[in-house]
Amino acid sequence: MAFALDKLIDKAHSDKSFAEIGKLSVASLKGVSENDAVLLKQAFGIESVEDMGSNAFFRSAQMIYMATLKTSYDPGPPPFWLDKFSGLSDDYFLNHPSQRFRTAFGGVLYRGRLDNTARLLIIGQDPSTDEAIARRAFVGSAGQRLQKFLNKIGITRSYIIINTFAYSILGQFDNEMRTISLEALLKDFREGIMDTIIEKNPIQAILTFGAGARHAVENWANPQNVRVFNLVHPTAPENITHPSWNDQLADIAAFIEPDDPAVVDLSHYSGNWDNALHLTDIPRFDLPYDLPSWHGTGGTRSRRDPDDRVKNIIWQSP
Repeated sequence: MAFALDKLIDKAHSDKSFAEIGKLSVASLKGVSENDAVLLKQAFGIESVEDMGSNAFFRSAQMIYMATLKTSYDPGPPPFWLDKFSGLSDDYFLNHPSQRFRTAFGGVLYRGRLDNTARLLIIGQDPSTDEAIARRAFVGSAGQRLQKFLNKIGITRSYIIINTFAYSILGQFDNEMRTISLEALLKDFREGIMDTIIEKNPIQAILTFGAGARHAVENWANPQNVRVFNLVHPTAPENITHPSWNDQLADIAAFIEPDDPAVVDLSHYSGNWDNALHLTDIPRFDLPYDLPSWHGTGGTRSRRDPDDRVKNIIWQSP
């Protein structure tokens, strides 16, 4: 089948498949000469179209360029992470004998940097409705409380967030879910993600939020012996969350290098949860293109439909 690649590759290759084109010399790209191809090989070891598309230097330059744009968004996982995230089939959750996973809206794997620039690895428990809509972790009220906490320690961009469970769970993190969390397929997948994040990023600390995340990390080898701070989940009542966060706020801030020292605020949490005081909007560079500008702001924007909490989500604009 011939695709409309006339502007991208030499006409002689227009009848080839994408897989075949990927193996061609970069000189097959429009505008790249044979001499250019020689220089690319000498400088970067690039020989094929596939080599050029996956080159780490080019990917890094593209990520940095995107960060300079006034209107930025998360383009999704780069090829390496797409492959990594596909390591555990959705079938694991869809067909789990416990039937403890909400499967109607799929899984949510991450939010934040996949470009090797994260200083913090943050681990939560599972996605809820705002996350299912945005396809990113920690987006609703809990995520906006977390974002405020990160800002208070000076972190505005250098983080990667993952979930203990990619799929939302039914009920609480009880003994059954503790057992499921340590099943070999799920545990190996999650720990492979964690190990790779630490290998590829200058991770200075790990923050866990909630019992599920703490349990996952405590049962992981932590081969690089990264410092771990365990905090109460942002959805917990203030009388539980605030003491946990206040007790560790200064220690975490002192331990990590801030993105922006000017925004560090070590004042303690007090009173009831207050949207004006305790929430910060999710940065647009963390969210997919064309997600409404109000999603990820002003608290949670969706809820499960009381008439069918399994199959329906009610999503309401301000």
